[in-house]
Amino acid sequence: MKYIVKTPLTIVGFISMYIFGGGILSVLTGVTHLFSEQSILDAILMYFFTEYLPPTSIEDVILQAIVGSITAGLLWYWNTAL
Repeated sequence: MKYIVKTPLTIVGFISMYIFGGGILSVLTGVTHLFSEQSILDAILMYFFTEYLPPTSIEDVILQAIVGSITAGLLWYWNTAL
C-alpha cells in the first residue's frame, strides 16, 4: 500500500506512473478494439492514438497515474513478497 500511495505523490513518481499507466491503458484499448471491431487495422490505429497522442483532460492524466501506480505496486508486491 505504501508503494501504491506514496509513489505518485512525488514528481518523478507521478511522471513514471503516468507513463507506465498510459502504456497499460493503450495496450488494453488496442486489445479490446481487436476483439470488438474484428479489424486488426482499427485495433492498431486505436493503440497508436492512445499511446502517442496526449490525454485530452485532467481526468485522463490522473487515471493513467492511478492505473500505473496500482499495477506497479501489485507487480512489486508479487515479485518481492510472494
